[in-house]
Amino acid sequence: MNKILKYYFLFSISILFTQEINDIKSVIIAENLNRPVFAVFEPATNKMYAVEQTGKIYLINNLQNKSLFLDLSKKISVSVTPDERGLLGMVFDPNFQSNGFFYVSYIDTENYSVVSRFRLSENKDEVDIESEKKLIYFEQPFNNHNGSHLDFNPIDNYLYISFGDGGASGDPYGNAQNLHNFFGSILRIDPQDDGSYLIPNDNPLVLHKKNNDSDIKSEIWAYGLRNVWRFSFDNNNGDIYMGDVGQYLWEEINYLEFGENGGNFGWNIMEGNHCYPEPGCDKEGFINPIFEYPSDANYPFSLMGIKQENVSGCSVTGGYIYRGDQIKSLYGLYIFSDFCTGKIWALDPLKNIVQEITEPLLGSEQHMISSFSQDINNEIYIVEFSGKIYKIEPHHE
Repeated sequence: MNKILKYYFLFSISILFTQEINDIKSVIIAENLNRPVFAVFEPATNKMYAVEQTGKIYLINNLQNKSLFLDLSKKISVSVTPDERGLLGMVFDPNFQSNGFFYVSYIDTENYSVVSRFRLSENKDEVDIESEKKLIYFEQPFNNHNGSHLDFNPIDNYLYISFGDGGASGDPYGNAQNLHNFFGSILRIDPQDDGSYLIPNDNPLVLHKKNNDSDIKSEIWAYGLRNVWRFSFDNNNGDIYMGDVGQYLWEEINYLEFGENGGNFGWNIMEGNHCYPEPGCDKEGFINPIFEYPSDANYPFSLMGIKQENVSGCSVTGGYIYRGDQIKSLYGLYIFSDFCTGKIWALDPLKNIVQEITEPLLGSEQHMISSFSQDINNEIYIVEFSGKIYKIEPHHE
């Protein structure tokens, strides 16, 4: 059993830290964006780029100024009414300063999931749009549960990519338990300079593919996930935290210690720690979440900006373990949110403690938090879907 699972507990908003976290605030870093879903920071320079679901990526020069970095709006599928398609993720190559590579994930106009690599032009002042190399490409059956986050692990430097179960409701095709497709999983690959990729030899399914099933997808590192919209790595040790969006009853945070090779998180046999859809399933062999909370809010109400009282949420937004130097009270805590209610929590995964920290950060107004982001100094940012990006900072009286 890994060190975090020893401290498993159910969600309880009434459990507070011994000392309240009230030394924090947020400041607006960018605004007037169109459906921002992520912010990414350039290695070495710490320049911030805002990723819009509608297909554009902007370099944020300052609060009032932004410059277009990449426009993929003609390549992607995006609805007038927000759904889960579009431009969904971006990450810079760890060696970006020398090779100019970066990666994006999107849903194209044919409803295919695409993970592509681009590079800067030779003069390194703009993106070479013709440089696109598609690493992953497969069709989505529905317009939701696309996942599509991607990030490099700071310890092994492999690229990890999340995909949802394919959509609709309840995983009707049983995708998340099927190792012959990428749905409901996190992949782990080793990108090459020519735009291809290798599969690490220590991926958990490599030997299984060689010995038993040639059609198995050995890129898969973890599976049995419903829709990991955002995951992150602890920069201290490479541990992974995954925010997996629930079905009807439970939102969950999943975790694996670095060096633990994947495994099955149970969907669609389990939802959180509970059998799905009815009691009585065989729970043996599944990895339990380290944290769950009730999925009790109304998603359409959230999109309409209607504030809901006495509910926790209905769509978890995974965040980051805080490893920055500016806010000592947050150090080592996992910061995450819920899209439907805009509530933000700080979770201590080692002490069975959680605290809501929405009020000191964003006040009492309704928010839709699409993502958190982390800069090269391990400071954390809040990406608000209606058009703003905030930085979490210390509050000094």
